[in-house]
Amino acid sequence: MRIKILSTILISIPLLAACDIGRELAKTAIDVVKNPQTETGKQVMGSYSSKLKNLEFTCVKEQFPSLPQEADQLYRYALYHDFKNRWLPKPGVLDRYLPYYRIAAANGHWQANLTLQEILLKSKDINLETRERRGEGIYWNEKLMKILPASAHYWWSLYIDVGYGPKHGPDDSFIYLRKAADLGNAKAQYEVGELLLKIKDEMVRPTVLKIVDKMRVCSLNQTYPDGMAARMMAADARNEENFQQSLVFSHQALKAGESSSGLTLSRAFYTENSKSKHKNWGIPTDLERSKRYRIIRDFLWKNAHLKPELNVHDLDEIVPLPPAKLPSWDGKIAIQRFVEGPAPAKPSDELVRKLAQQAGLDPKTGLPK
Repeated sequence: MRIKILSTILISIPLLAACDIGRELAKTAIDVVKNPQTETGKQVMGSYSSKLKNLEFTCVKEQFPSLPQEADQLYRYALYHDFKNRWLPKPGVLDRYLPYYRIAAANGHWQANLTLQEILLKSKDINLETRERRGEGIYWNEKLMKILPASAHYWWSLYIDVGYGPKHGPDDSFIYLRKAADLGNAKAQYEVGELLLKIKDEMVRPTVLKIVDKMRVCSLNQTYPDGMAARMMAADARNEENFQQSLVFSHQALKAGESSSGLTLSRAFYTENSKSKHKNWGIPTDLERSKRYRIIRDFLWKNAHLKPELNVHDLDEIVPLPPAKLPSWDGKIAIQRFVEGPAPAKPSDELVRKLAQQAGLDPKTGLPK
């Protein structure tokens, strides 16, 4: 495993056309790991610092285009009923709403595209073993490449992992993952960082740790942050007794839907346990902030079936970090209002036909004619 990881992470691909060059570097890395005492091994290890350039990372934020309003009507209608079916899925129900997801995705709605790909890859309510289903995920990711390339590269890495799409080399999944990270995808940035941590060589360990921190910080500061990246940075700051920084990172983790961080934040602002480790944080008691964090955490914990869409992107509007004052709040987060609210109006047949025709799709199935 160590050899395979090294053969991947030593490659920073500025362009996918550079894959052949990347594989040459990968082969060199494998040779060195296998034969460090050979002349080639000594020569390469002697210039190991130059190879570290391939690990360098510059933070880029993924840019999310605005969602088309008409397509959003189809997406919200489908998502609402999809959510209602996720707790105890009934066979066949999801198929009723796939055409709406498909037509919205084909009209540039990147959220619909991402949700659709999640469904096609993971839902037990859909037969994924047929060639048609496998090809469909690839079809939508090709559409996504045009509007959200960082996320599309992340999905290419997933598809290669599970064997969908055309044949690829053994390391191509990691190559796409690193490209996704370089383009700004939060999940990819966190996952590449985790791979880098598997490098144990003491000679490069300090450099690796700095790069991992850069990736995690970049990931947790994205428009749609990665919850695990923020959680890990919060834990590191806590271990270093930098409690104020841990508070900030925990807040970002909760924003991404990471429920355990809500409990941490609640206890940081108030806990009845006099022996709690949170007493050492030195955070002034704030009963209302503690209460709000706990309410949010409870909703996330009880509604984990709403992932991956489950998030608290409106967190700063509900419980901003001190010294900001708390605004009034009705006790619900945005996604909760959507889930518990009335069903969105069913899109008219005319709108469905119009959007399907624009994209060259069958309005009944949402699939290409």
